[in-house]
Amino acid sequence: MSSLKWALFLIIVSAVVYTMEPFHRGYFANDESLKYPYYPSTVKSVYLYTVVPIIAILIVFIRSSSRNLFERAIMVLPLVTSIIISLYKFLYLLALGYAVVSMFVHIGKIVIGRLRPNFFDVCNPAVVTETRFGYITNFACLKNDTHLIREMRLSFPSGHSAYSMFPAIFIVVYLHYRMPRISMGSVLQAFVQTAAVTAAFYVGLTRVTDNKHHWTDVLAGMLLGAAVGIFSVTMLLLASVFKKI
Repeated sequence: MSSLKWALFLIIVSAVVYTMEPFHRGYFANDESLKYPYYPSTVKSVYLYTVVPIIAILIVFIRSSSRNLFERAIMVLPLVTSIIISLYKFLYLLALGYAVVSMFVHIGKIVIGRLRPNFFDVCNPAVVTETRFGYITNFACLKNDTHLIREMRLSFPSGHSAYSMFPAIFIVVYLHYRMPRISMGSVLQAFVQTAAVTAAFYVGLTRVTDNKHHWTDVLAGMLLGAAVGIFSVTMLLLASVFKKI
């Protein structure tokens, strides 16, 4: 199966899984970890889907334009063509990795069904049958925001953490192998690599401070994103397509 077919397959699987009803996990009435207030997200999802491609464009442009300065001066058209091809391949491979991360994230969320830290604030549960002091599974939410009520069961793993750490690690490894080994390039490379990981780490921290996830959800998301990033680039290093990017 070609890479494109794999990407489409993973996207379809991820979309189908996302539409499924998450596992209805119960709770303990005295669980303090579920009693945090609801806050809007500091880092919106749209930022993850727009900022990363822009950064990728800049990275590929800088990397491609820093190859052979002499050739760049006398062969403008081949350089532009090379940059466009490199950018297409980079974004394509990045999208394939996102599809893998998305599939694992959605499967984890639906199967685990872990309640978010803001569960009580979002749901305001009314116990139907069980004792108010035991493990409660039969309850109804008094609040009627259907989107938030569904989202409150999708805490594990943190999608934001996975979606931010994956491209960060991907970019770090990409630059390590593809950035020219010159003094200025090394400084720029280190700066971009540090900034990428720091930004991803910041996104994960906001998911805890915004009461969207437990810290273990964030850790799992970061590890998932990092693992897919490392695996993706490691496999691509063995492919001829990557050697030309």
